[in-house]
Amino acid sequence: MEKKISLFILMICLFSGRVSAQDMDSIRLTTILKNLKLDKTKIREELCVEKKMPNAEDSYIVVIPMIVSQEEEDYVFTVKNYILITDENGVIKNKYLDPTELNSDAVDLRSFTIDTGLYNISTNIRAFGVKADFVGSSKPNPYASGTISMYYPEEKTFKKVLDQFEMDSTTGEWDTRCNGEFTEDVSYIIMDTSKTNNFTDLKIKKISVNTMNTEVKGDCKQKKTSKTSYKTLKFKNGRYQ
Repeated sequence: MEKKISLFILMICLFSGRVSAQDMDSIRLTTILKNLKLDKTKIREELCVEKKMPNAEDSYIVVIPMIVSQEEEDYVFTVKNYILITDENGVIKNKYLDPTELNSDAVDLRSFTIDTGLYNISTNIRAFGVKADFVGSSKPNPYASGTISMYYPEEKTFKKVLDQFEMDSTTGEWDTRCNGEFTEDVSYIIMDTSKTNNFTDLKIKKISVNTMNTEVKGDCKQKKTSKTSYKTLKFKNGRYQ
């Protein structure tokens, strides 16, 4: 069972540390930074991501984390994200500096991922998501979390319609051998049939799994329970809430 527990901890680490398939093209990044009048010392280059827009010609969604503050320890920093649409050459079509600050300290900001799902939130409006993944450093108290913000292009900028909504989390407390308890929550966004203020309601389906591990006569016994719950986010005062 020790092997199973180690695998569980490895999954927590991978939860927010997965290798990105959305790495930035270096030539395009250079052009973008020149247009933003930023150099590489002012961004977290390892967190920059891009993804081709599935519903637009010659268009890429780009996330550039700009450093707000940074300590001597490289892992302690705060960023704000530039959300962009560029063409293949890196020429900026849409630009938005998200005012929300994201911190990396005891809980490490591990990666960003662009989600271009079918978020048709209103007539002729398709949004996309930017997911931020975090992971804690404590082995006895493992922790990971993923949050999503959603945007849609409007004229030469963006409208932000969802701010850092938690989509998944993993928490636990154990003796690093067997005995302990873990909880994993995973949420899914479902486009509802109802609308509020002409924007489609977002139904959130959350699956919660609780795992109890107990050592019995040298063997690690595992018991799992799960439950499913729902909530609905409605569009009010310019945001889903």
